[in-house]
Amino acid sequence: MRFRSSLLIFSWCALAGQPFAAAQPAPFADAKVTHTLPWNSEVISAVAFIGNDRVAAGNKRGDILIYHLPPKGSDKLEPVRRLAGHTGAINRLLVTPDGKTLISASNDRTVKYWDALSDTGEPGKFVLNDGTPLKGVVEKVDKLPGLPPPHEVNVVVQKPIKELTGHKEWIQALAQSPDGKRLVSGDDQGVIIVWDLPAGNERNRWQCKDWVRSVAISPDGKTVAASQHFPYRDKLAVPPSFHFWDADTGKMKADLTKEITGGMTSVAYSPDGKWLATCRGNIEQEGPTGKVTLLDPATGKKVRELTPGHSRGANDLAFHPDGKHLFSAGRDQLVKIWQLEDGKLVRDLGKFAERGYWITSISISPDGRLLAVADDNERRVQIYSLAGK
Repeated sequence: MRFRSSLLIFSWCALAGQPFAAAQPAPFADAKVTHTLPWNSEVISAVAFIGNDRVAAGNKRGDILIYHLPPKGSDKLEPVRRLAGHTGAINRLLVTPDGKTLISASNDRTVKYWDALSDTGEPGKFVLNDGTPLKGVVEKVDKLPGLPPPHEVNVVVQKPIKELTGHKEWIQALAQSPDGKRLVSGDDQGVIIVWDLPAGNERNRWQCKDWVRSVAISPDGKTVAASQHFPYRDKLAVPPSFHFWDADTGKMKADLTKEITGGMTSVAYSPDGKWLATCRGNIEQEGPTGKVTLLDPATGKKVRELTPGHSRGANDLAFHPDGKHLFSAGRDQLVKIWQLEDGKLVRDLGKFAERGYWITSISISPDGRLLAVADDNERRVQIYSLAGK
């Protein structure tokens, strides 16, 4: 009977003209770490792909290093460039859609433009693993990881090609429109500025109530989504807020504070404009408090909350170029991969840590094959092959 049933199934498939299909592996099932980019000098706070084979990473000191993947003419994964000019922590890095310009936002109150592709500049030295003591939330951590010995490398030192100085406080938030025409920045004084990105000219600015922690600009360049909050426990009397703003006039389009509760550390529109994603992490709290939420980008209404959230908070978001997946990074040392269609968790990358270390920033290569992860644990950047190769 079993043989006859199998034969009938085979005959039906043949008549229907449908070949047998092997079971398809789950998306990103073979993802694995393929490279580790050394640093270990300070907490790496921002990371961004430049094309598919270069990675920019910025730290809390204000240093920005550029790495090649793989390095040209060498089997060593060492930085080839140092971008010199910032004097405060690097909070955000992004690369313009044409891949030619890297843009950084810093606690030194400036936004700087850099030549993303050129490897020319002044010769210089940079010390990796300079022995800076590990800091941060380390309670209940049995043992801090040891640091490798210092190592000096040759780099090309480059200066910024443009500097925007319209802010008077730390710049925590930075976003650009997909067409590369508009740049949005937000600071700890509650000021949001919309810039003409290519020229670096200010188009508009407005004042918010609280610190601007994260911003995103809609694909059509007309709406700025902004999360405002104080990131410290002693400021909890001031509730976080979330708004849509008109990018041209600076007028509020929607107050979504009741809909989106908590401070959002990252806000991102999907490139196709179908989704607006947020992740919560304004303060560190016990349990899966790092909520990742999908919103209707037109109304700001909640579509679904993705569960389980990150333990103790979430820090960053990135949409995959396939248009089907969202990546989130948290204070639990994990990167979570979510399926947009139904909100299901596809898998976790990394090793769970209840407290002590964070994934501070993530970036996906334009071709969708690689993921860069800024690891607070050993102050390094890990590169995952999302295809497992």
